[in-house]
Amino acid sequence: MAGAMLNVELDDSRAGDALTELMERLGDLTTPLLDIAEYLHQSTDDRFRRQIAPDGSPWAPLAPSTLAKKKDGRILRETGVLQDTLRHSVSNNELAFGTDRAYGAIHQFGGKIEHAARSQQVYFRQGKDGSVGNRFVKKGKSNFARWITRGAHSMEMPERPYLGLSSEDDNEVVLIVNDYLWAALRE
Repeated sequence: MAGAMLNVELDDSRAGDALTELMERLGDLTTPLLDIAEYLHQSTDDRFRRQIAPDGSPWAPLAPSTLAKKKDGRILRETGVLQDTLRHSVSNNELAFGTDRAYGAIHQFGGKIEHAARSQQVYFRQGKDGSVGNRFVKKGKSNFARWITRGAHSMEMPERPYLGLSSEDDNEVVLIVNDYLWAALRE
């Protein structure tokens, strides 16, 4: 997966110990890992809804300029594409969970975004009195056009972690694995 994927090592955690024991008993973790992946989808969806990081901290607020452009004030949810592209891949002993969207990484980890200089034609509607409003219109509804040039610039995107395991997630993974351990012990 290109984009954003978090590699979480569970070896030193309760979940890691439980998975190690389950691996020793079953040899193939595909089915338990599929259940864990389903849980991670639900947990991550909940974080998007609550706009919080796995550690429970709120995401960085939107800049006033971004808020002015959005239809609502939801963070990382203009169209829902990032959340909707969360995927998982499972093998017999590995679970990968993340997004294939390239911009997923900048939202997860933050960083500097470089914008190149550019020029483009923008379209306006000119009134009968000759005044031109400050709102862009589609080319077909325009009667006035102007070339605009914007110089190269950069911006700093704050991190808004959405991937990862919370302490609640770690506990839930342990419970899922324990269910499989008990089933394996009963066999």
